[in-house]
Amino acid sequence: MNTRKICLGFMGLTVFFVILSCKKDKETDVMQPDFIQTSLPASMSIDGGIEFDLYIPDNEEGVRYDWVLPDLLTLTAGEGTNRITVVGGEEGGVVQEKSIGVTADRVGNRSYTRWLYKEIAVLTPPPTLPNYRTKRYGAKTWMIENLNEAGEDGNLGWTYNNDPGKADIYGRLYTWHEAMTGVSNATEGQNPYTWGSSGTDDVGNSYILDGTYVNSYNIQIQGACPEGWHIPNMNDWYDLLVAIKQEYGIPGNSLADVANSKDGYIIAWGRETGVVNAMNLTNWGVIGPYLKGSNPMSVGGLWQGGTTFNYGGNAVFPSGAYPLYKDKSSELEFNILPSGRRTAASVFNDEGLYSYHWVAYRGAASPNNPLRLTIGSSNANFSNGLANPLDAHCLRCVANY
Repeated sequence: MNTRKICLGFMGLTVFFVILSCKKDKETDVMQPDFIQTSLPASMSIDGGIEFDLYIPDNEEGVRYDWVLPDLLTLTAGEGTNRITVVGGEEGGVVQEKSIGVTADRVGNRSYTRWLYKEIAVLTPPPTLPNYRTKRYGAKTWMIENLNEAGEDGNLGWTYNNDPGKADIYGRLYTWHEAMTGVSNATEGQNPYTWGSSGTDDVGNSYILDGTYVNSYNIQIQGACPEGWHIPNMNDWYDLLVAIKQEYGIPGNSLADVANSKDGYIIAWGRETGVVNAMNLTNWGVIGPYLKGSNPMSVGGLWQGGTTFNYGGNAVFPSGAYPLYKDKSSELEFNILPSGRRTAASVFNDEGLYSYHWVAYRGAASPNNPLRLTIGSSNANFSNGLANPLDAHCLRCVANY
């Protein structure tokens, strides 16, 4: 017997089966899917009942993609593929990290599971609000026009210059006492929200009006707002600016960026400071132009003045013309208009020049005055100040959360 030939033949068969096995392994091996992506905005939040996509770049031929979903999400399309459509429950909630996963499967050979290490906020849809336009920014829903409620007796607030036609444009103007109580011609004695007062707000949260972040920034008081809505608090206004920057791609990584481009703004400080300090050009950047509705009078709008303003310059910002309006404001739709005010002396002024907005906040024991935010026709600031509570300003409302 030729032992050498037998050995060579055996070795040849072994090599053949090894090659065949490797080829088969190559055909059935499946790689772990790439990182999971979503069609959600940067805030990673969406209203319950609204569909969105989860997907991976992979789309290997002959591979099935099996998705793991939490109870809060329901698959509506794309089962077995690299891109699925899901919908969140209208009850709302948080999809926790590592609760969404995808595994690739080729004829029984399964990859490691790829997990999404991000939270997703599924938001409870806000209450309906007849006769008003509303919009979600981040996790909060705002009225995108001013409140125009005269109360049961028809005497809550004022129309500018006592002209009912102005209310159709600007809404009504309310004193802080009226705004916080919903009572026509409310007096200081009828308004329980004084400096140092404490209690439970209209959604069941405890508060102390001591000016601190922990005790007073998140108070939710219905006041003159419709049921299920509240006077914007400190957190609401701050969160609005953060959400707009994230969701609408507002430029500006530093003040130097803003100064060079004359565009965009930064988030200059944290939520604990909020809007207690003015958000001006030189510390935040260009804010007001993104929030304005309408155009300047020079091009047929409501705001006085032109389309730019001249800044004298400082160490960071060069002198020159800066924008008063941004095209993206029409996409943002926050629609601040120059509604003016009624002063404590019963004088109407500043129509076309300024828009004044109440905040549910008292910042100091003396003077015991509430906070208002202001956008003007002649600069890019989102300024503020402690105002006389008998001044009458416009009012936005935010859906309770």
